[in-house]
Amino acid sequence: MCERPNILIIYPDQMRADVMGCAGNPCVRTPNIDRLAREGVRFDQAYTSYPLCSPFRASLMTGKYAHANGMYANHYPIPLDQCFLADIYRQHGYQTGYVGKWHLDGGQKHSFIPPERRLGFEWFVGFNRGHEYFHPLFYRGDDPRPRTSGRFEPDVQTDHLIEFLQRCRDERPNQPFLAMIAYGPPHPPMNLPDHYARLYEPGQVPVRANTPDDPGAIRRGRDFLAKYYGLVSSIDDNVGRLLHWLDQAGLADNTIVYFVSDHGEMADEHGHIGKRTYYEASMRVPLIVRWPQRLRGDRSVQHLVDPAVDSMPTLLGLCGLTIPGEVQGASFAPLLQGANHPTREAVFYEVLMEREGPERFPIPERGVRTHECLYVRNQEQPLALFDLTRDPLEMHNLVDSSSHAASVAEFDNMLGDHMRLTGDNWGIEAVFPPKDFVTHEQGREIYLRQLAQAIEE
Repeated sequence: MCERPNILIIYPDQMRADVMGCAGNPCVRTPNIDRLAREGVRFDQAYTSYPLCSPFRASLMTGKYAHANGMYANHYPIPLDQCFLADIYRQHGYQTGYVGKWHLDGGQKHSFIPPERRLGFEWFVGFNRGHEYFHPLFYRGDDPRPRTSGRFEPDVQTDHLIEFLQRCRDERPNQPFLAMIAYGPPHPPMNLPDHYARLYEPGQVPVRANTPDDPGAIRRGRDFLAKYYGLVSSIDDNVGRLLHWLDQAGLADNTIVYFVSDHGEMADEHGHIGKRTYYEASMRVPLIVRWPQRLRGDRSVQHLVDPAVDSMPTLLGLCGLTIPGEVQGASFAPLLQGANHPTREAVFYEVLMEREGPERFPIPERGVRTHECLYVRNQEQPLALFDLTRDPLEMHNLVDSSSHAASVAEFDNMLGDHMRLTGDNWGIEAVFPPKDFVTHEQGREIYLRQLAQAIEE
C-alpha cells in the first residue's frame, strides 16, 4: 500500500459557495458534499482572485496570478514555459489523470488536446471547451477521434474517472495518483435530466436581499436558481459515487479529496448574471479538503484563502514536495493542520483588459478583499468600497464618502505594493482573438458535425 497520499480534485464549474447544505443553505440537497464537509475541513472565506474559468484554471495549475501565468482571459492557450501541478507530481512518481473540460488550449470548442499540452496529465479523457450536457463530446487518450455518450455528461465523466482510479489501484498499487475531474455543471446552460429539473420549485427557492426589488428580477432569480440547484444536486450525486469508490477500494483514509470551484454565479444579485465581477456571489467559492489519515474533520476555517493561487502550494506542501520559487500563492496547509493564524490578510482581485471580442472587458479592474472591506478600482479612479462588517450584502458603496478617503488611500497603497511584487501592471491585455477562436454559434456547428461521426460509448 502506498504511503504518500493520493489526491482527488473535484472541480464543478461556476458553483457558488452557498449552494450546499453544509454552508447553511436550507433548500439545496447536497448530502454527499455535506458528508465531505463533516469528514473534512470547510473554508468559509475562500475567494478566487480572478473569477473567470480559464484564468482560474491556469492559476490552479501554476500557483501564479493570471497576469503572471499568461492566461489573461478566457479561451487563450496557456504558455508552456512554466511549472505545472500535474507535471511536478508526475516527476515524483504519481500517476496523473484528468477527466472533463480543459479550457486551457485556446479558443477551439469540442476539440482534442494533444499530449504535449496536457501539463503533465498522462491519462486524459476530455475536450477543450464547451457545455453540451446531453450527448457530450470527448476524446480518449491520444486518439483524436471524437466520442460521445447518450447519458448525462457528469455521470459519464465520473465513470471515466473511476476507470482511471481502478487502473491505478489494479495496475500500479504502490504508486499514488493525482486525479482531477472538471465537471461542466452547474455552469449554464440549464439543461438537466427531468428528475433533477423537478427537484426544486422556483416558488420555494429564496433570493438574497441584494437582488433588485422588482418582480421580474425576483422571478428570474428564482427560476434560475431552481435549475441551478438541480445541477448542483447532479454533481452531489457524482461526488457520492466517487466517495463510495474510495471507501470500497480502501483508499479513503490516505486520499486528499480537494473540492473546489473556479467562481460563483451572480444569479441576478445586484442585477448581474454570470461571473467576472468583484461581488461575493462571483468571487466566493466552495472549498472542502478531506484527508482522514492526517486532518481532523468536521471543522470550518474562517481565515481568507485564494484557491486560485493557493491550491498548488497547499497540495505540494501537504505531500512534502518542494514548492517552485515562481509560485505566488500562499500554502494554507497550516490551517488544515489546525493552526489558527492567517496565511494571508487579503485576496487580490483582478480582471485584465480585453478590448475586443464577445467577452470584451476594455477597462481592467484590480481590488482588495479583506475580512472587513472590499475595495475595487480601475486605473483612473476608485470604483467601490464596501464595509463588509456592516454591509455583508455589498449594497452601500462608500467609495465617494469623504470620511473613507483614508481607507481608499490605504487600499491603493496595498494594491500598488501587490502589483509591484507580482509583476502586474494596468497595460496587460488579452489581445483578441485567441488562437483558433470560435463563437458559440460556430461551436454548435462544429459540435453537430463531430457528433455525427463520433464513436458511441
